[in-house]
Amino acid sequence: MSLPVRLLPEYRSEKCLNCDTPLEKADKYCHQCGQINSKKRLSLFDFFSEFLSNFISYDNRIWRTISGILIRPGKVTQEYCAGRRTRYANPFRFFLTVSIVFFLLLQFSIKMAPETMAPIQISEDNNENTAEAGLFQLKIDSTVQNKQDLLRQMREIQDSISKNGSPIQRFVTDKAIEEFEKDTTSIKLGRDSYTSQAELDSMSFIPRYINQIESYANFYDDHRNTTATEALEQLGHRKNNSNVFRYRKASKLQDVFSNPITLSDILLPKIPLFLFFFAPALSLIFWLLYARRNFTYMEHMVFNFHLFTFIFLSFYFMLAEFAFFESNILASIFFALIGPFYLYKAMRNFYKQGRFKTILKFLMINFVFFILLATSSSLFVIVSIFLSV
Repeated sequence: MSLPVRLLPEYRSEKCLNCDTPLEKADKYCHQCGQINSKKRLSLFDFFSEFLSNFISYDNRIWRTISGILIRPGKVTQEYCAGRRTRYANPFRFFLTVSIVFFLLLQFSIKMAPETMAPIQISEDNNENTAEAGLFQLKIDSTVQNKQDLLRQMREIQDSISKNGSPIQRFVTDKAIEEFEKDTTSIKLGRDSYTSQAELDSMSFIPRYINQIESYANFYDDHRNTTATEALEQLGHRKNNSNVFRYRKASKLQDVFSNPITLSDILLPKIPLFLFFFAPALSLIFWLLYARRNFTYMEHMVFNFHLFTFIFLSFYFMLAEFAFFESNILASIFFALIGPFYLYKAMRNFYKQGRFKTILKFLMINFVFFILLATSSSLFVIVSIFLSV
């Protein structure tokens, strides 16, 4: 196979043009920094051929990493930790890339869902009743005279959505009908009383803050067109900067919780970062369980990042199935059945222990994982929302 023109002997230098390391004429690359040993002036052909070769090289690493993670549980981690690293993508950077791209696609698919609208409410506009239910809008025509007519038309919409709509639309429609079927004379009832300033003053800081935010959120939900100062005056609360700030915070929280689109816009972009910092905590559990084995903490980290990468690659199958068939049945079955088996096989292949010990540690890790995930994800949601509003 002929050499590229830039690598021909007549273009080789006696020292590296990048780091000044002395070189021999036989050296095609610098043994210090890895740069091509060539003093040939850069041409358009050289530029694009070098770019293409680097792209293909990285592309091969990506596909080798993806296929290895999907088909050979734990093997990519084993080879990477054994020192064969140039064959695979960096586990930390690759996980962030896969997860960020997934959530960008997920956000795009949510925003492209038909007729995305705001929370459940009933309004009248040009003799047409509108029921806005979470992620889309239900239009009820002017023939509706009572609650039974409304429910009848909503069930007709439900039948149509069950055939052509997305799972999110079906879920929200079912919830909307469930709300309308309740024995209430109106769709939404206002509150007769709220926590008074005297009651708040009698509480300690944390209960006072929680009750104040809840009371302001309820008042805002009943009087959405009222300004913060007007609301405090009607509630009989002091109109100081602290109360104004908390009322505005509570109103923004109410808007976020009543609109799934806004909530997803806040949470989804932060999940990859959350998982990136969650992995070290999970790796600590692995390190404790395998303390008697000769594994470093960072090797456990690599194992967990490859595991999370597998989870997100499975989520891509869910997105693809929904995009083409508007269903997640096959991908859900795959994830529910293959997921636990994948973790077991990855642990067997990487940690090289017997079936009994692996199954025992598999059960312990799952138990601790769900407790840790529930606790940390709850804190993550609360902190993310409070920092974003």
